[in-house]
Amino acid sequence: MDPLVDTHCHLHRAEFDADREAILQRAKEAGVVALLDPATDRASNRTVLELAHRYPQLHAAIGIHPHDAQELTEDALSGLAQLATDEKVAAIGEIGLDYYREISPRPVQQEAFRKLLRLAHELAKPVILHCRQAEEGGTSGQSGEAYRDLFAILRECLKPPIRGVLHCFSGDADAAKEALDLGLYVSFSANLTFPKAESLRRVAKEIPLDRVVLETDAPFLAPQGRRGKRNEPAYLNELVESWAKIKDLTSEDIARTTSVNAYHLFGIGPAPKRGKVAYLIRNSLYLNLTNACTDRCVFCALSDEQFWKGEGRSPFVKGHHLRMSRDPSVEEVLEDVGDPSRYEEIVFCGYGEPVIRLKELLEVGRRLKEKGARWIRLNTNGHGDLIHRRPIGPELKGIVDEVSVSLNTPNAEQYLEICRPAFGLETYDSIKEFIRECREAGMKVVATVVAMPGVDLEACRRIATEELKVGYRVRTYDDVG
Repeated sequence: MDPLVDTHCHLHRAEFDADREAILQRAKEAGVVALLDPATDRASNRTVLELAHRYPQLHAAIGIHPHDAQELTEDALSGLAQLATDEKVAAIGEIGLDYYREISPRPVQQEAFRKLLRLAHELAKPVILHCRQAEEGGTSGQSGEAYRDLFAILRECLKPPIRGVLHCFSGDADAAKEALDLGLYVSFSANLTFPKAESLRRVAKEIPLDRVVLETDAPFLAPQGRRGKRNEPAYLNELVESWAKIKDLTSEDIARTTSVNAYHLFGIGPAPKRGKVAYLIRNSLYLNLTNACTDRCVFCALSDEQFWKGEGRSPFVKGHHLRMSRDPSVEEVLEDVGDPSRYEEIVFCGYGEPVIRLKELLEVGRRLKEKGARWIRLNTNGHGDLIHRRPIGPELKGIVDEVSVSLNTPNAEQYLEICRPAFGLETYDSIKEFIRECREAGMKVVATVVAMPGVDLEACRRIATEELKVGYRVRTYDDVG
């Protein structure tokens, strides 16, 4: 499995004093290669930094927990500012609001939170946010005040998108959505594994995986099978298994994606490989032939200038960086694939339109079939006939078993508005003709639609199933792969 990153574990606490090195060794054996230890009070700020310098895999976050907000005097804030410039400090945290115990009065918590957010802004550090409601479960009424106040103060002090994570999330779908809208990542501890946490798992299912990082919150909240025991970073694998079930992905997918997210947010853990050609999701191997495309869809990473720089989140799909410096040759693609019979399917799909390189696509597909590929699928925008000025559906027969075509809208006008094709208004009718060609050539064909606001999904379904007589699938908006 890919390396793991525990973005929140309190290894500075006394619970680990007797066996801290053994804890770190077990974490290493479990594949946890980087760990972030957030301070909670004035005393622990120096401790987390000392430990981070003692153990290379350990990183520190500097902050004051809302329980101890009364400690944040001007002298204390000045001291934090000095500590936070250390190279081992990856974030400001954990900071935020806690209305459950209310050890510090709410106004004191709120003012401390504002000061620490301003410090994070001055130092250009991400934030680790704590938010606990007055009552457990839901965010409606009195129990939702903590999230409402937290988001209001965030908007007051920082300009979205905000670099940070809402840690150990326990809120509802509305709170999760607002966190995502602000640009935040969301993390759950092993509270996600508890039998009574079904509502929390439903919320987790709707959060795009590219906005999730992993944490244990050790020594607290051990996984269900270890309830009542001390939690530790080595148990992160058990949370990975829960995420894999929730997202219908493999544990490898969860580990890879969340570790890339941790690197992107905190700069810790292994740097991801850039410019993938062949990339695995579940047991499907995807082939990234080109970044060129004849669409510029408003929802696609190709419309983000960060993609072309190869920076930020936009080039990533489930932890794979897909911005290439050049198109790969046929031999390079085949070398990256290796034995194609190992995979359930081979999919021509990347950030770009595969049929732009039709000659190479057909050659790669033919040779993969000869090597034992079980099933070959093409994900396409359906512009192939316009690109090559001839019907290309028949040419795919015998090489491609399934074609997934991005229909995306129920009419040409909306397609022009959302997908912004190079060929103009005629594109939509050409896509439908391409779908018919592939169907008549005997390939399995599925028309897909991204569930964007304003798109009539039922009208799209009728066009796919009744007019074109092919399969139909809705793709989740803002969650690729």
